Amino acid sequence: MKFKLNPIILTLSFNIPFLLLNAYPIQAQSQYDNQEGLFYDSLPSVSSSPSPINNLPPNNPYILDKGDVIKVTVFGLPEQGGIDEVFTDGTVTFPLIGNINVKGQTIAQVNQLMINLYSRFLKRPAITVTLEQPRSLNVAIVGEVNVPGNYTMSSVSSTTTNNSQKSALSVRKNPKVTDLFNLAGGLTVSANVQQIKLKRRQSDREIIYNLNFWKLLQEGDLSQNIDLLDGDVIMVKKREQINPKESRQLADATFGIKYVKPPSVTVVGEISRPGSYTVPIEAGAPRLTSVIQQSGGIKELADIRNITVTRTTRDAQEQIINVDLWDMLQSGDIKKDIILREGDSINIPKAEQIDPAEAHILASANFSPAEIVVNVVGSVVRPGPTAVRPNTPLNNALLAAGGFDQTRANRSKVELIRINPNGTVSKRDIAVDLGAKVNEENNPILKNNDVLIVNRSALTKVSDTLNKVLSPFTSIFSFVRLFELFGSN
Repeated sequence: MKFKLNPIILTLSFNIPFLLLNAYPIQAQSQYDNQEGLFYDSLPSVSSSPSPINNLPPNNPYILDKGDVIKVTVFGLPEQGGIDEVFTDGTVTFPLIGNINVKGQTIAQVNQLMINLYSRFLKRPAITVTLEQPRSLNVAIVGEVNVPGNYTMSSVSSTTTNNSQKSALSVRKNPKVTDLFNLAGGLTVSANVQQIKLKRRQSDREIIYNLNFWKLLQEGDLSQNIDLLDGDVIMVKKREQINPKESRQLADATFGIKYVKPPSVTVVGEISRPGSYTVPIEAGAPRLTSVIQQSGGIKELADIRNITVTRTTRDAQEQIINVDLWDMLQSGDIKKDIILREGDSINIPKAEQIDPAEAHILASANFSPAEIVVNVVGSVVRPGPTAVRPNTPLNNALLAAGGFDQTRANRSKVELIRINPNGTVSKRDIAVDLGAKVNEENNPILKNNDVLIVNRSALTKVSDTLNKVLSPFTSIFSFVRLFELFGSN
């Protein structure tokens, strides 16, 4: 491109007071100046460590490439500057100087290049080059996120108000690692946030940096949440050992554990209704006790000390997580109630026997059945299956069945028949004391499917026997009496 020199421009350029602008050229300082490019090929292995190495990428200047928009300001001659986008061949075009290749250069380098070029036409030109709009970023994220893959990200402009000067200032925000987390649907519960890897290409070689987002969560270290650059790859590896405390805090973090949809899990073993369940997420992160409740609660011989959760991570490896819910009941540490993820398989094994004292505590836990069924038969007001709460004593079950039949029941004792977990049946007579507190002798705690038999009183038995014996004579007497009535007519 050729330009014809304008004598008026040349005349004006000699009369502009440039002061020291030529000795100290103005350089635009952009918040995008600490970024680089990268190429991704493979995901390196990451080993878990209590104190992971943390090396952050350097604050290198922003490198221009196609799609960037730069603004050139010529002091005193606004018509000679302008705004232009870097073309696919890496060039921009401005008055007087024509086409310039800026690809691979920093803002500072382009600023000095512009000064040199404009110096052919202007005396001591004062030039300012700024990054008006950075190009869209092509980045990738792999590993323990809900939707891994490639993403295109752009900077976001926001407006801040200066109350003292009553003015608004437009601020451009670079895409950060946490923005990519959210774009990818959030972290999974297996994510190792202490050793997140950033792969970035710098000076024709790939460099891997370690980011520690646990420091961001615990110490507020914002330096971990770096600005992303075109070509960056974020690698979120799995934790070899699940830390329930860490998972719970990550579930509450804005960049932490998220769910694209409610997870589907499977529950088997000593559970009331084994099978597959979709765990709701509206009330918060789905937890182990939630799905146990959903599946009807644990059975009487459930071994909650040795629950296992089998989990498949993003790298197609299987993790076995051991959970001790009894420890949670004793310590009150709800962090032991682990967070679930899609595809988890939960197995609740069977215990050889359960201590009666422990059984009483377990029956009160929120992951036990909400009610049990006791069959009350015989001389009660409402005989039949009776639903009662776990840990219900015998006296309460009798009252739930309407109490004794006052005219027929033997109110001194009842029979308790119990089917034991090993398949045997036990039977015992219990002396009734409706005023007694809970005790194993005459007001024991009932279990699911217990049978209470309320027999007839002695007087009722005699009365029923007499009725049976005298029933034929009563029928004959009634028949003879009928003839007498007809004969008297």
